[in-house]
Amino acid sequence: SSYEFLDIWVQGFSDKNFGFINDQTVCYPCGNYILFLDIETKKTRALQCQTGQVGAFAANANSQVLAFSDRKLNPIIYIYTFPELSKPTELKGSDVLDYTLLSFSFTGPYLASYSSIPEFVLSVWNWQENILLCSESQPGLTGTSLSFNPMNWQQLCFVAESSVTIWHVERCKDEHHLTRHPVELPDGHGTVTPHEDLFFPPSRNDDPYHGPDLPVSAIAGLEGDEAETFVPRNCIKTSVHPTAHCWTATSEIYMGCKEGYVLAIDAEKYSVSVLQQKAPPVLRQGQPISHLLLLGNLSCLLCYMPLPFCAHSEGCQNGGC
Repeated sequence: SSYEFLDIWVQGFSDKNFGFINDQTVCYPCGNYILFLDIETKKTRALQCQTGQVGAFAANANSQVLAFSDRKLNPIIYIYTFPELSKPTELKGSDVLDYTLLSFSFTGPYLASYSSIPEFVLSVWNWQENILLCSESQPGLTGTSLSFNPMNWQQLCFVAESSVTIWHVERCKDEHHLTRHPVELPDGHGTVTPHEDLFFPPSRNDDPYHGPDLPVSAIAGLEGDEAETFVPRNCIKTSVHPTAHCWTATSEIYMGCKEGYVLAIDAEKYSVSVLQQKAPPVLRQGQPISHLLLLGNLSCLLCYMPLPFCAHSEGCQNGGC
């Protein structure tokens, strides 16, 4: 018998894993390569990852640099400049099996990374000097997106499947530390509920016979990381599921959700308001929002579902603003 082998080259990319490296060049990972597409000339360049498949990826058009990780044991983050495609540095972490998210700051030489199992570590690097500034672990929490505040590199937005956290990079001379500020999201019906203190049970000071008030986690016999994140079963509520976000010039975050809601998050007060309670009548309620884009005049938000629509102070409109 005879066999015929066909030489076929297939290229593709995820609609969420690409970025502009300058005004006219978009780049995206494809297998073992990073591809650069000039949207004017339609010409393509390729940069090969010498150690195999490309993992996490990020690009910064302001500085014309890109970063990507490989997927080998003890992965490395590679930094390249464009258009020279020179490699000024490599970032090597410890106790990391895979990187899932990378993000550049809009200004300054800063890069944020997030790893998966076993440690789930958020790290902030000075990539120009090859220095790990600070890192914090979030046990068991899988991240879906990560971004710096374009106006302030010391603020980051970390998004998981059903949670949002604002991280602050506290700085004192050469010392850096990450502080965590969780955001309470609306429930599945878009209702924002008042904050509840889940650390201590309802006070019983009126009857001192029962002794001092103890943290709920202590009553449950927990300690360490489990004690900090423990929530009693009767207090667990189903929240909206964030799917896309973007920053504004006033340090607000617009957040699109799987349920079709658009939220506005104050990154200073960590408060949430529902910007768009319901999707336009032409769209089916509950369709997920996959992309958000704040337009140039900063007063119009373009939301992409199966059909794009715009949300602004006077309401929403399908097909454009």
